[in-house]
Amino acid sequence: MPEEYEVGTDKAQEIIDEQHAEHHQGRPRWLDMLALSTALFAVLAALSALHAGDKANEALLTANKAVLVQTQAVDTWMQFQADSLKKSQQSSLALILGKLGGTPQEIAKVQQEGARRQAQQNTLKKEAAKLDTEAAALVKESQHILSDHQRFALAVTLFQIAIGLSAISALLRQPVIWWGSLLAGGWASSVLIMGLLTKH
Repeated sequence: MPEEYEVGTDKAQEIIDEQHAEHHQGRPRWLDMLALSTALFAVLAALSALHAGDKANEALLTANKAVLVQTQAVDTWMQFQADSLKKSQQSSLALILGKLGGTPQEIAKVQQEGARRQAQQNTLKKEAAKLDTEAAALVKESQHILSDHQRFALAVTLFQIAIGLSAISALLRQPVIWWGSLLAGGWASSVLIMGLLTKH
């Protein structure tokens, strides 16, 4: 009984080997190269997508930092304006006290408060201007990072086109379409390399 099973297995193996040989004899060599290029494009597309996602996240984080710093700048400018009003009040109060017979100590105290407000205003003005500059720099940096993201996203799209053309070429057995796939993949590869080499 065991011999019958072995004969059946041998026969099945012969049939498989024959079909495998017939399959490889009837397939053009360029289809093997097409499969290889398609696999390479898929790997490079995944790498491009990874970098595109990283750049999108980095651009978003930088833009959020810019918003935070700009909010701090607005708060500082509001404090500057509040001190400006308080300084004007102190100046008016000193003038009124002078006209209404306030004591020299009262007038001096009000004038000192006005001078303190002016000094605080000077500090706040510098701080607010510095924050405005920092926010503008972060916005610009975010835009540069976003342009990097767009470069990697373009590479992903081009790799997807190359993969799609490869599939069509394989289905129609048209090597001319595969050449189009190689062109799209080459273009995508150059965009990816430029993105990897560009530093902002």
